[in-house]
Amino acid sequence: MTGWWFLLALLPILAIAGVGLLAILYIFAGTLGLDSLLQLGDPPAPLTCWHCGRETAPGRKCRHCGSELQ
Repeated sequence: MTGWWFLLALLPILAIAGVGLLAILYIFAGTLGLDSLLQLGDPPAPLTCWHCGRETAPGRKCRHCGSELQ
């Protein structure tokens, strides 16, 4: 039980450092950086192939017709 007091003292320091990191991210990247940080776990949106017109997962080529995605 004697070693737990430093964790309680460390929590406010880590909270202040986290807020500081978010402020630095906002200063240098603007809202685009914060939006991309919030969308890290989201699956990528499907793309529409310009050749066949069908929706396909993002990648180098269309899964249906094999043409290059742009």
